[in-house]
Amino acid sequence: MSSPSHFGVASREVRRNRHPKQRNSYFKPLLESRTEDEGMRLMLSLYRIAADADGRPKQLKLFGSNTIRLLKASSTEKHFLPTSNDLQYNYTVKYELKNLLLDKLVKASFMHLRSPVSSCHPFICEARVTSLQDLPEGNHVIMGPRSLWTESDVTNHVSESKDGQVSLLAHYRCTKPKNAGSITHRKCFPPQHHLRAPVLLLFLEENKQPGEWGKYFTPLSHSRTRRSQEPGSIVSDIPNYKQGSNSVAKNQCKLHSYHVTFKDLGWDHWIIAPHKYNPRYCMGDCPRILHYGYNSPNHAIMQTLISELGVSDIPMPSCVPFKYKPISVLMMERDGNIVYKEYEDMIADSCTCR
Repeated sequence: MSSPSHFGVASREVRRNRHPKQRNSYFKPLLESRTEDEGMRLMLSLYRIAADADGRPKQLKLFGSNTIRLLKASSTEKHFLPTSNDLQYNYTVKYELKNLLLDKLVKASFMHLRSPVSSCHPFICEARVTSLQDLPEGNHVIMGPRSLWTESDVTNHVSESKDGQVSLLAHYRCTKPKNAGSITHRKCFPPQHHLRAPVLLLFLEENKQPGEWGKYFTPLSHSRTRRSQEPGSIVSDIPNYKQGSNSVAKNQCKLHSYHVTFKDLGWDHWIIAPHKYNPRYCMGDCPRILHYGYNSPNHAIMQTLISELGVSDIPMPSCVPFKYKPISVLMMERDGNIVYKEYEDMIADSCTCR
């Protein structure tokens, strides 16, 4: 499985904006207050790597799972130990794991976070994570002087957790590189605020259906049909089926676009990204001869013939979606946790008559 650090999420570096007045419209509905949270920054960066501006995944399961949950600690204890040459921190954090499908866990990452406007001096921080449940401690990781975050793999700690929670101890030792100068910031935080409370990322293979959206709309259909040219098609056995006129109406069955913003739906308070959604839809008249490109099942072919012959008063087949594409969604749950999910069958990709 590919880890976030492989794609640059876990070792994000600060980049100066040469054109501060130009705002990225990638996430317009996102409130400015939300971006102050380091966990939100992390998830937004992860989302930008995984999906385009319309929410289409650049690659399915780019991070090895279809769901990534960010958990903030339910309790945090911080101890700052300043010395003459370095900064030392201890974070004791507890995460609630109740009601989570840990049997679907693929990976768990403990994310070390640096304040985006931290000390005026660059520090290299070494982090080491241990469990309060007597499991072996993980290897140390290094956060570079310009990195905003890095990760430690704590999959074993989470998998072996008991009582619906996991407690971890993170020790940090930050040193100033030799010959390092000051970094100019609009605001410099005191050294004790150089690092922020760590968060936990859970990579899960959860239900791919937007079940939690049920109160808003009914998910798109999952039905699949058999192509008319596949073995078992009735087309080749119907006498004179392909003979005669096959006039194509101007309003031919085809795919149409329909853009809607989540703000228009009143959902922008819990859907962070994407800003807009183009589910697309199928509309138009179905032709008399349902050729290969329509992927129509035998039932639709027979329905067309019966309707045309007037044997029975039944309608012509309907123009409906045949194939779908997924969409990636970044959302805020009721408990405040941030979740990235890939939902299948959310965008119509082709049409059929059936």
